[in-house]
Amino acid sequence: MKRKGKWITGIAALTVGLLGGCDTNELIAEDVTEVRIAESVDFGRFHEHDVITYNELADVKVFADMIRNAEQQPGIVNMATPEYDVEVRYQDETVDRYYVWLGELGMPTSIMDVNDTHTVYLVPADVTDELIRLLEHE
Repeated sequence: MKRKGKWITGIAALTVGLLGGCDTNELIAEDVTEVRIAESVDFGRFHEHDVITYNELADVKVFADMIRNAEQQPGIVNMATPEYDVEVRYQDETVDRYYVWLGELGMPTSIMDVNDTHTVYLVPADVTDELIRLLEHE
């Protein structure tokens, strides 16, 4: 599968895959060196102010779970401004970026690859709950 499939099945180590490239069957949190998250200001750029950085394996795993468990939704979407910008950095120095619309406890979260703003993926409620707990600690 190409990297873009990782949204659905966790391909290419938490990568914003639509750039093509590596094939793998499993998303491995240990491949991620850092995850940066900030409140989004608009599509098209990563908000560099008030960035929270996660580099502990337990924290990075939450974001890996987010991507690994996301399921592509049918159709082309037109979404409102995202709530969060998420930037994932890997050991091989690649960087992937996602837009995130965080759900409420017990509800799914929506994510989007910044390189494909016409496709949205839903993250299960249990992963949303993990994300909320992680973000509340900051």
